[in-house]
Amino acid sequence: MTYKKNTYSDQKFAEDTISKLDEGTTALTDGAYFSEEINNKAKAKGIKVVPTNLVGGGKNNNADKFEIEEKEHLVKKCPSGHKPITSKFKEGSYRAHFNKKHCSNCPFRKDCPVIEQKKSYLFKVSEKTLHRCQLITRMGTSEYQELARKRAGIEGIPSILRRRYKIDHLPVRGEVRSKVYLGFKISAINCKRLIKGLMDRPIPELSTLLYNHLFSLFSFQRTYRVKFAA
Repeated sequence: MTYKKNTYSDQKFAEDTISKLDEGTTALTDGAYFSEEINNKAKAKGIKVVPTNLVGGGKNNNADKFEIEEKEHLVKKCPSGHKPITSKFKEGSYRAHFNKKHCSNCPFRKDCPVIEQKKSYLFKVSEKTLHRCQLITRMGTSEYQELARKRAGIEGIPSILRRRYKIDHLPVRGEVRSKVYLGFKISAINCKRLIKGLMDRPIPELSTLLYNHLFSLFSFQRTYRVKFAA
């Protein structure tokens, strides 16, 4: 749980979370917490970030349909299999010129992002836009959608905290006191779920688990009482 002021940006929250995650983790996130830079930082740590939507919508200009070698920064082929006349990578963008005789009568011309010029057709896309198009295509697959649906399981918790536990109107002021109140409200949710999930278990086992949980709450309260007194 993170407790910050509402001026703390979503992107900063994402960066803080990535720094705490272990290698091999898959993080499901809202589009507001996702960006090219954050995704690169996550990849460097071996973390997979899965946004369930994207800020600004999910429009795809089909640039990802071109065969592009990203390590060499070269456009190899268009969706119809034609090689470019020239291919360059400059200032973070791919630029490739294609022969007019191939593009003019191409069956994919209607949905192709190339621009007609005097002597050729120009394909131009930034590296960031290309990666966004690739992501949008992946988001349309059944495997990605199945994974993204798992995020819905956590969405009910903020709703419950607001409607039932009134966290928007805490009876205290100050960061530390607010954290304590919020911590107890979240613990209340955990206790209810624990009891519901263990109703079919033996009574001694249930009692032990509840005792351990309540003891941890007591220790948590004592810690913050010391801080209040200080």
